[in-house]
Amino acid sequence: MQKKSRPGAKIRIRNTLLILAAFAVITAATEFLLGTTEVKTYSQEELLLQEQENTLIQWMDLEKFYLSPDDTAENAGGAQDGSGSQDDADDPGGFYPLLDYMQTDLPYDDDTVNIVVLGDSFVWGRSCINRNEVFWRLLENDLRAKGYNVRVSGVAIFGANSVEELRWLSETSLMDDLSPDLVIFGYVYNDPDLGENSPGIEADGDSYRITGFVSNGVSGKILSAVGKLLPNIAERLSNYITAKTMYSDDGWFVPVYGNPPVLKGEIYDSYERDFIAPLDDFSEKTGLPVAIMTLPLYQGEIIQKALFRPLHELCEKYDHIALFDCLDALYHDFDSAAHRNNYMINIADAHPGSALNRFYADFAASIIEKNYGDILGNPSECDLRPKAPIINDALPGRTAPTLLDVRGNEYIYEVHYPSKVRNYDFADLHFERYYLTLPLNKDHIALSFAAPAALESVALTGDDATGIELSYMCINEKLGYDDHTVYTPEEENGVWKFEPDKRVTTLLIHADCRNDDGARLTLKITGT
Repeated sequence: MQKKSRPGAKIRIRNTLLILAAFAVITAATEFLLGTTEVKTYSQEELLLQEQENTLIQWMDLEKFYLSPDDTAENAGGAQDGSGSQDDADDPGGFYPLLDYMQTDLPYDDDTVNIVVLGDSFVWGRSCINRNEVFWRLLENDLRAKGYNVRVSGVAIFGANSVEELRWLSETSLMDDLSPDLVIFGYVYNDPDLGENSPGIEADGDSYRITGFVSNGVSGKILSAVGKLLPNIAERLSNYITAKTMYSDDGWFVPVYGNPPVLKGEIYDSYERDFIAPLDDFSEKTGLPVAIMTLPLYQGEIIQKALFRPLHELCEKYDHIALFDCLDALYHDFDSAAHRNNYMINIADAHPGSALNRFYADFAASIIEKNYGDILGNPSECDLRPKAPIINDALPGRTAPTLLDVRGNEYIYEVHYPSKVRNYDFADLHFERYYLTLPLNKDHIALSFAAPAALESVALTGDDATGIELSYMCINEKLGYDDHTVYTPEEENGVWKFEPDKRVTTLLIHADCRNDDGARLTLKITGT
């Protein structure tokens, strides 16, 4: 007799298929909602070139970042060969890295509100071709656009830690020189690494096991395979696992993002003892308002919260330190696929790009207006930003133009274009001649405006140069910042015409030089 199948088995099979189908639909919907983004891709050769150029930009003309208010490029202790004033950093009593090279001749006066932003490479503007898009420069323009008479000064250098930053504020002439009305510390995930002040703790081998779990072995291969089919889900899963297991009980970080410690255990205690408590005491004694603002990267919300949230508990113990954490605003208000390609400098450099700097500036402006209105005072109805196309930043640094004349809305500059001879000794930080390559894939220099400028035309002439080409970058009005798209205006007889609705941020100039000394170019910029 033929055995009949039981109805229960059919039902179980049907239910299993329905569950699998529902799971597949939910998975596909989750992947879709998390969003797929077209990310810029680069060849290995381009990645290597980006890393090299960013490193060279970081060290180029280092004397600009080691000048105190009393120094000039002429008396910076031999800084022209890159070796003079760096040693001054060993004497915190007389040194602080004021980024005054980016200040313009705006009408600051006795009523100007002075805001000082302290930090490391995030505030210094590591690898930014246009350092005017570093967030504290954007912050000044934003507040002045609203009519606030403010001056925002950056005091920063790459690799600085919080104790060093506090020394600049409390042990140098900074307070007398800049007369700050408000001080903001930019807090980066590696700030708990206090260098010589950090406790001498070595992470044991067990604290590294999760890195192997995520990136190696069977689990890593599974995540990699899932990532090919479901990249967004795999990314969130990897972030979750890493965030939950990435540091040991003593506060040392699992080797991700360069091994910084986090605020836990002895690291927590040392950060409180050597930075937070002295900062609170300084603020109480001087009456100077101080704030800490987090500067997260876009590397996963769960990981970033694990890095920054312990700071809340620490700051809540003290009455004179305000903490402003922008994580929620970043991931819930600003997060968008449209910004993905501009969060970082580029794929080879995990420092804030134009999108994150724009976000930081917006967030800082909002907290200052909301919490420090008594310091800002009442705004005027005038836009106090620079109105003219004033160039205040150049790469390479020694190509900085000299303003020769102003005739109405015409600004005439002289600029030195370097020869094609690259002569640099990286070990001595010595750069005689160097030029940029990316994003044009040919040698060029970059000249940036103190504020985005509407241009009518640019004329370029030079007896020692041929094949002069001009490109530019501008504000993407839809995104609200320069997305580093390169445009080429129409040219006729050495004059380039611009569209009136473009707010230009940076001019990119290429030329062929007839001699090894480079060329002198005359640059006539006509504003609208």
